[in-house]
Amino acid sequence: MGHVTSDRTMQELTSGDSTTWNPLDVFQNSARGIEYAVIVLNRRIHWQHNVLLRFWQKARITVTVDGGTQRWLKYLEEHGIDVLNTEHKHYAPDLITGDMDSCPPYIVEKFESIRSTVIKTPDQDNTDYTKALLEVAHYAKTHNINLGEIYVLAETSGRFDHIIANVNTLYRSDKLVGDIRVIQLASNSMTWILKPGMHSIHIPEILIQQKSWCGLLPFGCTVNCISTTGLKWNLNKTTMQFGGLISTSNTYEDSKVTVNTDTPVIWTMGIEFLERV
Repeated sequence: MGHVTSDRTMQELTSGDSTTWNPLDVFQNSARGIEYAVIVLNRRIHWQHNVLLRFWQKARITVTVDGGTQRWLKYLEEHGIDVLNTEHKHYAPDLITGDMDSCPPYIVEKFESIRSTVIKTPDQDNTDYTKALLEVAHYAKTHNINLGEIYVLAETSGRFDHIIANVNTLYRSDKLVGDIRVIQLASNSMTWILKPGMHSIHIPEILIQQKSWCGLLPFGCTVNCISTTGLKWNLNKTTMQFGGLISTSNTYEDSKVTVNTDTPVIWTMGIEFLERV
């Protein structure tokens, strides 16, 4: 089945029983009518500044997590932005969270002196990412923000255990933030959970033209029955599990992909070309 491997061979809108996803929306200049938060984890930041800074400014809640605070400050400095300048104070995060073991205190104090609220979360039973989601949900509730989405900047390179921990947090997100959608963004990919049911994912034309990659991954448990349309290698009431069949290195045949799944499943897609739109 093409690049479906086997040992045998970003806006979400609900209409009826179908959930529609428009991944390009996150990159568009126009207001989408959805309030969102941005979380910067302790990972390298590879984004083009004209994309990321605009995205940051439009967020209702901005958060840096522990060492992500230092990385964000470095990113700003690399692009000539001095957050101590009154004109640039909006680049200071609303919240700084984490157990603060990966960020020099003077950096935290610098942001705090501008406008940031610092919330130390020393609980070692949860990752800083998990705790940040809880704090964002609490902040939105106490500030009467009707938050629809949380975008988490997390590159997918580096330590494998960190990558898997981030995926685990995605699977836990509904218990942490309720109906707020959590989408992980890397500079070259976008990843989120498809809950049981029918989903329609609208694919930007440039990704079809460039034969950009996508995948469906059954982390944690077997996906007993999953069907797709619009992919080069579709699934038809297929069972997916690690050690068996999974769908990787797939691509698109249509501008709309449908996924009907009986089990939560990871959807991941390349977005390298979206920055050109």
